[in-house]
Amino acid sequence: MNHSQPSLVLTAAVNRLLSERDLPASLTIEQCACELSISMTSFRRKLAQEETSYKLIQSKFLNELCVKALLTNQIKIEDLAIRLGYSERATFERAFRQKFGVTPSQFRYLSLANSVHSNYVKLTEIAENMPPMPSSCQQLLLEKDRDNLNLQKVIEIVTKDVILSGRIMGQASKAIYGKTPQNLQEAISRNLGIQTVVNYALVFAMKDALQQHLEQVIFEQYSQAFLLAPKLFQHTRKLLTKNLTLDIELTEQVLVFSLLGVFLLSHKSAHRHEMVRYSLRGIDDLGSLNRHIHETMGISLYSASSLMLSLWHIDASLVKQIAHLDKVSQAVAKGTEQDELVLFMLSCLYFAAAGHSDFSVLEQKAECLNITNFDEIKQLLATLN
Repeated sequence: MNHSQPSLVLTAAVNRLLSERDLPASLTIEQCACELSISMTSFRRKLAQEETSYKLIQSKFLNELCVKALLTNQIKIEDLAIRLGYSERATFERAFRQKFGVTPSQFRYLSLANSVHSNYVKLTEIAENMPPMPSSCQQLLLEKDRDNLNLQKVIEIVTKDVILSGRIMGQASKAIYGKTPQNLQEAISRNLGIQTVVNYALVFAMKDALQQHLEQVIFEQYSQAFLLAPKLFQHTRKLLTKNLTLDIELTEQVLVFSLLGVFLLSHKSAHRHEMVRYSLRGIDDLGSLNRHIHETMGISLYSASSLMLSLWHIDASLVKQIAHLDKVSQAVAKGTEQDELVLFMLSCLYFAAAGHSDFSVLEQKAECLNITNFDEIKQLLATLN
């Protein structure tokens, strides 16, 4: 992943203009281009070169403005409503409740409950007290570390775990390519592949360890999203018109495990698990969600995933890459085109798992990333609902 992403100079300028406005929701694309002394044609073209659009920038800005304002008591809800473009507080509250499932005042209360430090300590305690992974997972990872994980070894390990064997057969039957497998050898060699089997085994292990501590809808939707990741990766690579160099194995692992922290953050013993539940429902931008979680809980979504993976001694290169994406997501580090593609695919998985329905922002982002026929991706993601 060595192609640098272009400097986001114009994106930063648009965000600056929005931040300077008393009513950022009212700033039109025409006004923005005029204030920056750029023609509309050049404005759209240069934003496209930065893999974004005015609608994407403004939508993300307003969403983050809303959530950040509710993290403190520094702005009245009626004033926030006006800044966001609503004519009155009641209209804003109605829209917010429809999206988040809770009123702005209730969301603010949940966000401010307990200190950031106590939240972080509690999450670390929960992670450290997770049960050990099943012996089948331990064996798969051990043989992988020894570089001794061939087809026969995987079949031998999986066969001894009847439950895992059945799950692998079930996932293989849902694979994009190939006929329905008749046995484990066909399931692994023809439909899934060795690395995918290892990834799936870990997802199932995490599910079994945490399912009693999570809301059923979160447990089901997100675990299915993790299992859908390899298919999404295959689809996206097929639809990508631009030639990008990706580490296939590592990228698949990143897609499967980067959002795993949702399980830890929404654990019923976590101090702010209710706030997380409402955030997952209402915040449809993954980058905004990650920053919100970091500010309110002292740990980001990606860091929570890395914590769980580290305690189970998962490949350090995976943890390192997730940490890098976390920095890119929070604008602490500059990302590459490959990073942006991975973050887009993670956004798709999150969007579908959270049950959001308006794909217009993702569709615009897909166009910016040179991904054709986004409807194919929408159809795949719809299988989660």
